[in-house]
Amino acid sequence: MKDKPPSDRRTFANEWDEIGYLHDKLLYWLYQRADPRKASLYAPRLERLLLTAASDHDAILGEECWSLVHEAKGELESAIESRENEVRLIRRLYEFSRGAPYEAIAIKDYGYDDLSDRLDLLAILYHDNGDLDKAVATLQESKKLCREHGIEFDADDMLQDYMKEKRNPQQAAAS
Repeated sequence: MKDKPPSDRRTFANEWDEIGYLHDKLLYWLYQRADPRKASLYAPRLERLLLTAASDHDAILGEECWSLVHEAKGELESAIESRENEVRLIRRLYEFSRGAPYEAIAIKDYGYDDLSDRLDLLAILYHDNGDLDKAVATLQESKKLCREHGIEFDADDMLQDYMKEKRNPQQAAAS
């Protein structure tokens, strides 16, 4: 994990270069620093870019960015919708490229470990939006995916916490 935020930049090669930069800023402030207030400073700029570059919601990176924008703005339902679509798009990429000569190149940035990470993030959104059943089911799906593909499941602590919360909601509410 980085201790410092991504370096500030003022020039970009193109629109997607700037989107990537803002994506990294939002990731840092939302997940590494858990500072949604600071993340929200970058969200409007990223949203403006996404309105022209990814308004059709059919780009994996675009959907990830939309989810981050909505999360930074506190719009959890919309963040969930975008994250769910991102997961669907990754799975569709797997389907289309399976067995093709370009398969390794097509999924280079979206391996099964990346899909597991997206499912874990989706589970957090479900949890934060009050849907503990979906959060647990999504983490279990992520764990199964990891097991099937020989990947370490790194959200086991979260799954255990959510399961405990499910078994004893009063105790979870008190903490």
